[in-house]
Amino acid sequence: MGEKVVPTPETMAVDGKIPKEVWAIETEEQLIEAVRKAQENSFALIPLGNGTKRHIGSPPARYDVSLWLRPMRGIVEYSPEDLVVIVRTGTTLTELQQILAEKGQFLPIDPPFPDISTIGGIVATAYTGPCRCLYGAVREHLLGVKVVQPDGTVTRFGGKVVKNVAGYDMTKLYVGSFGTLGVIAEAIFKVRPLPEHKATLLLWSDKLDAVEVFLNQLTLSDVAPSFAELLNEAAMKQIGLQELFTIEGQYCLLLGFDGFREEVDWWLSESRRIASEANLSVGQTFEGDLESTVRAKMRDAHAGTGANLVLKAILPSSEVCSFVHQAQQAFGEMSNIIAHSLNGILRLMVFEELKGAEEEAVHDLLEKAVQKGGSLLVEKAPCELKPNLPVWGKQNASWTLMRQLKETLDPNNIFSPGRMF
Repeated sequence: MGEKVVPTPETMAVDGKIPKEVWAIETEEQLIEAVRKAQENSFALIPLGNGTKRHIGSPPARYDVSLWLRPMRGIVEYSPEDLVVIVRTGTTLTELQQILAEKGQFLPIDPPFPDISTIGGIVATAYTGPCRCLYGAVREHLLGVKVVQPDGTVTRFGGKVVKNVAGYDMTKLYVGSFGTLGVIAEAIFKVRPLPEHKATLLLWSDKLDAVEVFLNQLTLSDVAPSFAELLNEAAMKQIGLQELFTIEGQYCLLLGFDGFREEVDWWLSESRRIASEANLSVGQTFEGDLESTVRAKMRDAHAGTGANLVLKAILPSSEVCSFVHQAQQAFGEMSNIIAHSLNGILRLMVFEELKGAEEEAVHDLLEKAVQKGGSLLVEKAPCELKPNLPVWGKQNASWTLMRQLKETLDPNNIFSPGRMF
């Protein structure tokens, strides 16, 4: 096996629940055998790679076995000329990117901590990062998956071409399924050429109204940012951006650009012009190693490492700035806020010790998000508080459909019971 030391059950705990056993999985055959054994014995399984996102979801109702998938890694097939790669579930994103970079290509998703985030976990949680603004979400790069079903059968969905047969797109069903429908063994992605040049522009303001005006104008322009991250001052200080540059306002908008140097230069020029017209203060532009450091800090901040509470709001992008104001009113100085401002995804993080009044504030923010046409999830909270919190937000018709699908595909409820349903 690639990994010499199998994790202990204690290190694979999920929301305080410790599995009875950890089964290390290195091959597809071992995975099939493990799932069949679990089915025969009614063992509850939770598949984990490095477990970087295990804090997301409700506490498991049962947890007998942790399926450790990190050893099941490597490239199955890579066709640079076709821009297609097939990768095993336990491969980290960095391991994949290093292989792609040798051919001048990359997979344009950027979840936190790519050195330890595995492909299976990224697909199962649908976790993308700031660059979804330009490149899109995980589902837009995923061509197919190989899945081990609850009865141990192997099913392939999708294929190695961008346009596949007509009918239901079952591949996307497993994106964001959180290990409740089956175990992802392999994923097929379409990849892209690496951009020639990258740059990040800092914009500052003390007024959210001015930021909103700028974002509205930016969306009407021909500027194509790879990300547009909005941070409040508390978040900037929490992730240590003051070590890289001077904080010049209550809010910072980081605009990133990927592309040919000429187009990046034009986008930067246009962004500065629009920012000036919107009364934003134009700050520094970063390139090279420092730019990469800024990106990494901003990307990893979304993981909420060290936070006691992480809320994720999903909103129309036009409502982000007004929701930032409401979130800060609800949580005051405790609120660290970072948002994919043009994608309508906002995270509020509390690093201070929780005082017991947060439950009401969370429910209130959920209602405000729903009123704006969105929702709010609790991505991270103390396990003893989760039963009283809307972990998965307001459940709608699609949630009911997913529950019915879970009951059909996994009637014995052996995969991640209670995590979603």
